[in-house]
Amino acid sequence: MNGLEKEFPFCSNPGCVLYVRAGDPGVIGSGNWAELPDGRIVGRSIYSGVYLCDLCGRVWRPVLAIRLGIAM
Repeated sequence: MNGLEKEFPFCSNPGCVLYVRAGDPGVIGSGNWAELPDGRIVGRSIYSGVYLCDLCGRVWRPVLAIRLGIAM
């Protein structure tokens, strides 16, 4: 297991069942594939610098905040 797998959750969405890290209770193994309780196999990727499972990655929309430099 490399350091990145322990440092970052499998999916960075706190509302996802896969918001877990290798070594957490109930997590067996490590890597870029996970098996959900219903038997489905899910991968993960990096979306705009954030680890997300395939399911969350399909619906996640990044938000770009732009500083306009306008004094208030």
